[in-house]
Amino acid sequence: MKSGRDLRVVPPVDTTRVHTGEPENLPERFANRALGMKASEIRSLFAVASRPEIVSLAGGMPNLSALPMEMMASVTQKLILENGAEALQYGSGQGHPKLREQICDVMALEGIKAHPDDVIVTTGSQQALDLISRIFIDPGDVVLVEAPSYVGALGTFKQYEAQVVHVGMDQDGLIPQALRDAIKTTRAAGRKIKFLYLIPNYQNPAGVLLPADRRSEI
Repeated sequence: MKSGRDLRVVPPVDTTRVHTGEPENLPERFANRALGMKASEIRSLFAVASRPEIVSLAGGMPNLSALPMEMMASVTQKLILENGAEALQYGSGQGHPKLREQICDVMALEGIKAHPDDVIVTTGSQQALDLISRIFIDPGDVVLVEAPSYVGALGTFKQYEAQVVHVGMDQDGLIPQALRDAIKTTRAAGRKIKFLYLIPNYQNPAGVLLPADRRSEI
């Protein structure tokens, strides 16, 4: 008897093939920007610095033996006992309101006026760099940076497909004339400069401090 349903041909299953859990076309599913991604230099640095026989002067790692562990433990215990319901729950994406208020108070001492709503607390500089890059960088934009500069920032800019142009430094940090030359050359080539990234205080990795007169000139 003929069925009213459509007849479909199902190909035989290859039982000899071992399923790895990954689709055959996995590389094709990645975004184009992922093709140029490399392992983080920060990850490689900490992998070496965490070895017990290594005394690292490069990783920016705190000297844990100098921390008051008992005091920190008591503060943490007090926080959990008194404010655990808040501390262990999801909070504002911008950071705790009281902390943002205190940040504004500190910045006011530097002559920077802001409202707590203007402040976003991040888990570290790397998250801040990622957010800034996500908001401002379009593929092909130029980011001017010191030479040398923080490898974590360089990796983030490249992830968002920016073109990094290095600007010369000396013992006093970024050279203003070198910055002028870089801006002029980049614009003459028809490339769009999105922003300048620099570290004025204890530059990473050079460690220099940018003088006040250069800050104003830049």
